[in-house]
Amino acid sequence: MPSSISRFLANGLLDHVFGGNTYAPLPTIYLALLATAPISYFDGGGEVEEAGVSRLAIVNDATAFPASTTIGLSTVKTNGIPLDFGTASSTLASVAFGFYDAAVGGSWLGGGTFTVPLSFASGVNVVIPSEAIAIAFNAASAGSCSGYLCRSLLNFAFGAVDYLSPPTFAAYFTTAPNYTTGNGAVEPSGGGYSRIAARRINGALNGTFSNGAEDITISFPFSLAFVIPFPPPTGSQGTVIAGGLFDAISGGNLLCGGDFVTPLTLVSGNSGVRFAVNSIQVKILSIA
Repeated sequence: MPSSISRFLANGLLDHVFGGNTYAPLPTIYLALLATAPISYFDGGGEVEEAGVSRLAIVNDATAFPASTTIGLSTVKTNGIPLDFGTASSTLASVAFGFYDAAVGGSWLGGGTFTVPLSFASGVNVVIPSEAIAIAFNAASAGSCSGYLCRSLLNFAFGAVDYLSPPTFAAYFTTAPNYTTGNGAVEPSGGGYSRIAARRINGALNGTFSNGAEDITISFPFSLAFVIPFPPPTGSQGTVIAGGLFDAISGGNLLCGGDFVTPLTLVSGNSGVRFAVNSIQVKILSIA
């Protein structure tokens, strides 16, 4: 099922995590039934109101939108309650749906298509069953938000389950990445390896490294704007193939990560790993 949150919502959520701004979940979300599929699930469009049915106001809580799940590469959020639009004044057919932040006009938050188009006769209550609506995006793949962060952000936007941006980020590299959770990533256990901390100051990230202080800024499309240098290895660190950002200097959860273009075998005498400009990019990917 094609589905995505919007560009507007993706920007707000990623900026909440990495950009130093705060996104406040909406107390009420408005659902529209669409007679035609959106021109773009990322940008919206295609809304057609008919049969006397207008947008439905939904209280944005964990009852209406239970916890999201990650299955394979998809993180999915479904409706936890039936959604009653009232009585159709004429025959109504809908192939897709869209979420908005207002009863009229407003900003597109995302949407998707129904697996089976809906059809209601005149005089019939237009009710969408529980779990009939799903909004999703790709997770757990190289270059995107991790499965953990995708679930957290969907729960934050749809369900209003609080997500606080971590005060400290940590750059890491790994010999065996796990983008689904991040917790299974195999990091070097010796050779002088450690994650490098970076903390946000005034809307940017500021990191202090072994060779002094360097600023790290993140802006749309939320990519690394300065080099992160790791110290040269003092012993074997293995063959590292990927890297990214955790939400803690030890333990914690992977937020984003990607594969290196060329794997690096690190032993004493090598130069340290350097995350180049734009080498870390944080993406939210739609389900095509």
